[in-house]
Amino acid sequence: MKNRIIALLVAAFMALLAADDCAAQFSKMTISDYGVKSIVPESFTSVRGAVWLDVVNPMESFTVSGVQGKVYKNGVAFIQGSTEPFTVVNGASRVEISGRASLCPGASLWTVLGLLFFDPEDYSVDLSVTITMASGESRVVEKKDMPVTALLKLR
Repeated sequence: MKNRIIALLVAAFMALLAADDCAAQFSKMTISDYGVKSIVPESFTSVRGAVWLDVVNPMESFTVSGVQGKVYKNGVAFIQGSTEPFTVVNGASRVEISGRASLCPGASLWTVLGLLFFDPEDYSVDLSVTITMASGESRVVEKKDMPVTALLKLR
């Protein structure tokens, strides 16, 4: 289950970078590998974790901040999360991303356990990030109601 979630996060991140207004700049960037560095429960309803990505970035360095996301099952929000800001440098490098995820108000732990029997048709995601280029240019990219099936095709 952990690898499925990480794969979806990576796909969602790449989907944001492939958004219409960013496609020309980010189309040549690739992620060659990814994994989980740590997952630590904070309470019964939240976890803090870190993942790593091996990134090849042929363009200028950029910083990603203000990352907010929400996962929906059949249109009902059940997980929300955010990450700490991180920078992707020019060239090949390992990027570490740390963040926190928690159950949305009214969501049950049983819904999360349902990820064990994951059917991508049932899930969608909302994501918002701010991307700031090394040159100082900044833009907010938002995607609403992205079907998980579309994200899986990007992998």
